[in-house]
Amino acid sequence: MKKLTQERRNEIAQKLLLDGKVSASALAEEYGVSAETIRKDMIYLEENGIAKKGYGGAVVATELMEPSFLEKSVKHQDKKAAIAGKAAELVADGSTVLLDNGSTVLAIAKQLILKKDITVFTNSIKVAQVLIDSGVKVYLLGGEMRHTSNAVVGSWTLRALAEIRADIAFLGTSGFMGRKGPCIENFQESDVKQAMMKSANRVIVVADSSKASSDSMIQFGTWEEMDALVTDSDIDPAVIKELEKKTEIILA
Repeated sequence: MKKLTQERRNEIAQKLLLDGKVSASALAEEYGVSAETIRKDMIYLEENGIAKKGYGGAVVATELMEPSFLEKSVKHQDKKAAIAGKAAELVADGSTVLLDNGSTVLAIAKQLILKKDITVFTNSIKVAQVLIDSGVKVYLLGGEMRHTSNAVVGSWTLRALAEIRADIAFLGTSGFMGRKGPCIENFQESDVKQAMMKSANRVIVVADSSKASSDSMIQFGTWEEMDALVTDSDIDPAVIKELEKKTEIILA
């Protein structure tokens, strides 16, 4: 059975974000449609800023290419450390905490080592490695590991999160410029963030000020759904003024 046009285009967009490129002939064969249909899909994705047409197919738009975890972690380290310190103040001893796989969230994990009797659930290989030799009780969620971000994703991850009730969740973002909420590059990681939001009493987004001038493809929630944004003092005052209408802003 052939898939609906929008469903097919959404799947092609996911393939682009995961693999960086797609082949028009392979897509036509996979979906049982003509080369002309796939060409129209490519035009649609290009017009929406997701793809750029290439020889025999398309490549992901440069601005949407997902940087590796290492590339993210070496940027704005001083700001991330300050944000992490401020975020850690929100965690009381004895808390159950959800941590996703962002580089700023990794900085929070290092701060949580100083807390007493806390339990951490995470889908981040890096976070688990930081906490494994500490006094923190840490649970690494099961699922498929994404090599780009070192995040664990998929149906197993989501099922585990559905059974957890946490006091607070800390979520990273790739950017939110001009959007109604924080965004991420990957559909599967967006699903995990949304599941963490449902499983936590408080949801805190952590992001350095550069994310206010960056965008990403997938919005995983609205600012009204977030209890606070922790960021650094270099963020544009106009952005703060707008966001304060929707959520609490905590400056590091």
